[in-house]
Amino acid sequence: MPMDRRTAARAAACQAVLRPLLLVVALAVGCDALPDLAVTHLDRGDRALAEGRYGEALAAYAHAHELAPHDPRVQRAQMRARISLMAESPARVASDALEDVAYEAEFLRGTEKGLEAVCLTALGNVLARRGDREGARLKLAEAVKADPNAYVAHAALGALLAARPEGVAEAKVALERALALRPGAAGPLAGLGKIKLAEGDVPGAIERFVAALQAGDDFGTRLALGNARLQQGKHAEAAADLQRAVQMDPRSAEALGLLGQALLGAGKLDEAERALRASLELRPDAGTSIALGFTLARRKKSIEALGVLEGVLAVDPFAPPALLGVGMANEDLGRAEQALAGYQRLLALPLEGPQKQLVADLQREAKGRAEALSAAQTKAEAEAAAEKPPKAKR
Repeated sequence: MPMDRRTAARAAACQAVLRPLLLVVALAVGCDALPDLAVTHLDRGDRALAEGRYGEALAAYAHAHELAPHDPRVQRAQMRARISLMAESPARVASDALEDVAYEAEFLRGTEKGLEAVCLTALGNVLARRGDREGARLKLAEAVKADPNAYVAHAALGALLAARPEGVAEAKVALERALALRPGAAGPLAGLGKIKLAEGDVPGAIERFVAALQAGDDFGTRLALGNARLQQGKHAEAAADLQRAVQMDPRSAEALGLLGQALLGAGKLDEAERALRASLELRPDAGTSIALGFTLARRKKSIEALGVLEGVLAVDPFAPPALLGVGMANEDLGRAEQALAGYQRLLALPLEGPQKQLVADLQREAKGRAEALSAAQTKAEAEAAAEKPPKAKR
């Protein structure tokens, strides 16, 4: 029997009220009905996330998502893992994922207790990746204020501030605080090592880089350690570290260039030439070109060395190492006048600026070479004059 209008209206009203309640019940039932394997993946992901193994956590949550794609617990777990990765290891997050991560950080910040500092740190790192350093600094300072004991907030703030000379003092405080909260943490140790290296404390820098690598191998830290050992003149040790860095990122022009310089210093000229050429194919660089020029000169490829070094001087006519290299290559080719001209140009450079010590060292070598070359010329001229027969008397 058909319902009258009043009965139909009341039924429709009841359905309207009950529909959201039924949806909630359905979701709750769905949540409780997670497959056992999905629960296992969630548990493993949670353990990995708690231990900072973000890649493993994301993989576990992805498997849980395959089994329960509509479960809100799985989605929240994935979001927590992504923002944790953004907070602690922002370089590992792809650029095209920044918008999603920023949304998720804002969402979880407002809906989950205990995650505010992590979410703010993730948001600060997103701003830093976008080039908004001041916005990033303010957001990270907010994260530290939200939870003064949040390791990720102090570590991220320290890393951001260390990139600018005016922020180094504050960066040290933040990184030391992060290290106190998590002793042996690789990030703060590497950050403090880079500050030491910039300050000229090479042994102190190496100590921190080595300690950081004990927590796990990392391309940036391995590269920094190789660079520090190269500055120490420990070419064989530097080459070993830089070779490892190249294995980790074969397309890094910086790693290849530094490796070539270390191999040059270690006397492995064939390998040095290969590494330096590979670096220059990826990215033109004056320092790498100069190292290649010296490598070629030492391999007696002086004509080719001149071409490389004169190319550097075409861009920077006062590059001290290139001037010395041009003089040496010309000297090897028996072009005494051109060699002396190169040495004299180097000796005329003023001793000032950040390269003062380098210029002084190169000038000492140029002076010694120029004096030896001039003495050889004088001797040759005297010998030639002595060999001339005397003029006949009239």
